[in-house]
Amino acid sequence: MRLKDLERRKTGLYVGTLTDAGGNTSYELAISGPAKLIETAFAKSDLEYGIEPKATQDDWSARFEKVWTKAVGPPGDKEPETVAALKKRPPASATTANSIVVSTRRTEGGGTWWWFAWPLLALTAGTNVFFVLPPICNCVAAVVPTSGDPDLFLSANGPRTPVIAASTRGAGLVDRVAFGPPICWPWQEFVPWFRVNAFTNCVTSFVMSGFGVVP
Repeated sequence: MRLKDLERRKTGLYVGTLTDAGGNTSYELAISGPAKLIETAFAKSDLEYGIEPKATQDDWSARFEKVWTKAVGPPGDKEPETVAALKKRPPASATTANSIVVSTRRTEGGGTWWWFAWPLLALTAGTNVFFVLPPICNCVAAVVPTSGDPDLFLSANGPRTPVIAASTRGAGLVDRVAFGPPICWPWQEFVPWFRVNAFTNCVTSFVMSGFGVVP
C-alpha cells in the first residue's frame, strides 16, 4: 500500500482501509501531519501488513519471527558502537510542525495480532513519525536504517507520556524496542506510541507488531 492509495480527506489527513487475514475490511489506517512532510517521508514507502483476528500468543511469536527476520536481517551489526554515541542528546520536543502520526484502528469487530512494515521512509533531521497500534499487551518495533541515524522510543497511551523503552544507537545500526508481560491479560492492554526520531537525515525501514487479547 502506497501513500497514493490512501484517500486524502483534508489537508494533512490520509485515510485507507485495511483487510485482515479473513478478508474483513473493518480496519482503518490514518496518516496525519504536515502534507509536505508526509509526502517526503512516504514517497517511496510501500506498506506491508498483516492482521490476524483469531491469532493466539503462540501464533504471534512464530509468525512474526519470519516478518522480523525479513525486515531486520541477519543477527549482527554492520558497524561498531563508538564513543560518538556519547555525543547524542535527547531529541527536541515533537510538535505539530515536525511530526507525523500514523495510526491504526478497528472500525468494528476485533483483531488480536497486528504487524506493519514500512520500507524506505525518508526523514529529514528532527522529523518525528509516531506509529500507533490499537490496544495490545505485548509489542515490538525496530528501525533499520539504509542511511543516516534514526532513533526509536516507545510510550504508552500518548505521545507525551513517559518513555518506557528507547534505543539510540549510532548511525547504520538497528534500533529495537519491546515491551510487555510474559502472559497477556485484558487489564494489561495499552496503546503503544512508537516514535521514530531522525537524529540526522536518514532513510530507514520501520517494522512493528503487537498482540492483544481483547476483541
